[in-house]
Amino acid sequence: MSSDGHSAGNGRRTPIETSLGDARTALRAERRRCVDENAAFRSFCAAVADVQPSASAGSSAGPLAVKTVGRMAASPPLSAVRRAYERTVMEVPHYEEEYGDTYEESLRAEFGDDIAAGVTSASAFSPELRRAVVAAGESAARERREFLDLLDAEFESLDAVEDGIERTVTDLSSLDDRPLSSRSFDELVALRGDVRALRDELDERARERQRTLVAHRRTLSGLVPSVTDYLYYDIDCEYPGLDALASARRLVETALSRVDRRIATTG
Repeated sequence: MSSDGHSAGNGRRTPIETSLGDARTALRAERRRCVDENAAFRSFCAAVADVQPSASAGSSAGPLAVKTVGRMAASPPLSAVRRAYERTVMEVPHYEEEYGDTYEESLRAEFGDDIAAGVTSASAFSPELRRAVVAAGESAARERREFLDLLDAEFESLDAVEDGIERTVTDLSSLDDRPLSSRSFDELVALRGDVRALRDELDERARERQRTLVAHRRTLSGLVPSVTDYLYYDIDCEYPGLDALASARRLVETALSRVDRRIATTG
């Protein structure tokens, strides 16, 4: 009955180990990027908060008013905002590889068109614009913190999947303590029940994994169209947790088929 697919025993990774290992590698890389971006936006906000508004900036024209004549040079405060952004957000190690945006493109993507226009085209840096920029930066940092919570939940979910698979494989091996040919009909029936219970446990873990993915989708519905596409776009397996559980289930189904064949010839 034995069929151990969780440990290759020859230095090569099994499909289960490969899918979960690659997923964790992808998650660690994404978490590192997220931590760096969160820190960068917080540093940017602190720097902008220290920038003094332009002396000529009034408060009657609205917080994001753009007052330009042709292509005027940016005021010193707006130049300071740009330097702060370039030295924080655009200096994270993965920026070029992951984004490669210009200053203006990055502002629009992170803060929206209005604030980007205010920062890049205004003739003066008003107190209202400064508050809007800081609020937008804080929102970007908060998004990263929330995403970190999701990544931590994803790590925990994959750990639970692996723990469940390891227990299933261990239990399956313990049930295979003597040949099927040496067991009575009643013993085979009891064994069949035990193997089916292992299959049911895997099915419940798969349902729990599905619930986790649904929760992820709710959390990120406004940010990315598909959580698994976003997290695992760079690996061969789009659903590593479910695929690992499916691989373990095939091991159990193989064992169950062998027991069923023996029961058919014994009865």
